[in-house]
Amino acid sequence: MYNFKLSDLLVYSDIVIQCHDHPDADTISSGFGVYHYLKRQGKNPRIIYSGFSKISKRNIQLMTEWLNIPIEYVKHADEFPEPDLLICVDCQYGQGNVTKIAAKAIAVIDHHLQVIEKDEFDLGVIQPHLGSCATLVWDLLREEYFDFSADKDIPASLYYGLLTDTNDFSEISHPLDKDMRDELEVYCDRGIVRRLRLCNLTIDELEIAGVALLRNFNCFTNRYALFKSEFCDPNILGFISDIALQVDTVELCVVYNLREGGARLSVRSCSREVMASEFVEYITKDVGSGGGHREKAGGWIQKEETDELGMSIDEYMKIKTAEYFNSYDKIHAAEHNIDTSVMKKYAKKLIPRGFAVSSDVFREGTPLLIRTLEGDTNISSSSDIYLMAGMEGEVYPIKAEKFDKFYRVCSETTSIDCEYEPIVKNELTGMTKELKPLLKYCVSIGGAPIFALPLTRSTKVFTEWNPGGYMHGEPGDYLAVRCDDLNDVYIINKSVFEKTYEEVK
Repeated sequence: MYNFKLSDLLVYSDIVIQCHDHPDADTISSGFGVYHYLKRQGKNPRIIYSGFSKISKRNIQLMTEWLNIPIEYVKHADEFPEPDLLICVDCQYGQGNVTKIAAKAIAVIDHHLQVIEKDEFDLGVIQPHLGSCATLVWDLLREEYFDFSADKDIPASLYYGLLTDTNDFSEISHPLDKDMRDELEVYCDRGIVRRLRLCNLTIDELEIAGVALLRNFNCFTNRYALFKSEFCDPNILGFISDIALQVDTVELCVVYNLREGGARLSVRSCSREVMASEFVEYITKDVGSGGGHREKAGGWIQKEETDELGMSIDEYMKIKTAEYFNSYDKIHAAEHNIDTSVMKKYAKKLIPRGFAVSSDVFREGTPLLIRTLEGDTNISSSSDIYLMAGMEGEVYPIKAEKFDKFYRVCSETTSIDCEYEPIVKNELTGMTKELKPLLKYCVSIGGAPIFALPLTRSTKVFTEWNPGGYMHGEPGDYLAVRCDDLNDVYIINKSVFEKTYEEVK
């Protein structure tokens, strides 16, 4: 998946793994994963952190103690002996939240937006779409065929790193994060993880939550509230969010606090018209990263980016949140007044599409989870349910009757190129299968044509078949209306539309 592999580190002798200056579970677990890989390869690495003070947060102290993590505190970084290789995990060399230590070569393994130039480090990988650096390290370890069953401390630490960096998994969006969570649940000591979670709130943090709830900005028109917290663990932000969302005038709750280099935020929504994940994507676009799902999400805002805009983070949060509610159009499919006379008519191209009968993947009646970049879908396998796979890895179930009506099996094939290969998971046993090798191919035999028009503004379509949410499109994506059912309104991604539809003259 990546150009960089952990085995690339093995050419170095004296190796030091550096966590950021305020170590949390994610940076420590990431460093610990790399440490164990190097130890198993015969190396003798060290894990360190620096900064003004030693670790004081109780759950982090207990994590290093219970999971036997040999992390060292370096008070005087300028006196630290220069290693052959310094590996920065969950941080980037020279960034504000990590003390700069001289080294002959630099590696970076991180999941935040890239803030340093590529030529400032010698090797490494940065994947900002992941919920935790622990996920990235887990995936790198998998590529090296690392045995996670050999030491329960490793899966427990990585699992806990993801759990804390995604607010108890509520802010997970990428399928790799979900894959790691599901796999490591089998190997890790869940008792230790549960005990660490119960040590997560101190009396001081309870006071932080109380003060934050008193400092709020309410917008009664759009039914949202902003809360600013003192510096605290990300899970405390989620705790504050959950309480604030119970207020009768609040349907969207945003809690944030300032940290070195930026701000961490937690979002909760109980509104059909605002998905938490989509709001976070909007507010962090070009200035940070984030993810989650319909009701819960979280993210990070980079101070350097808001400084470039001439705003403090506090100003940015207020302005951008207010701006969000004026940034999109709304279409309710059952009662729209779309003028189809200005739309062109399109039909699906006769290009191969992948498909598999769900009962051929796992036996009839098996509860299945289908995991793609677009999210998870749950079905029960049946000879009456087919799994259709698009060219960009999108997967959706359709009834056999509909398949027979609109498609025919063909001998041609097509390539499916995507960042994440779709998988199907047996929810009874946990066994997973990659869908791509199981696919047969078909082509459309016509189907109902559609009216379509490129969007010029961000748009939300509230469909009859999805009463709990909406489809969201950006400028360039296509608004579509079925010619034989004008109440069937939906959005098609621009790249998918251009590959799969052609104009009907």
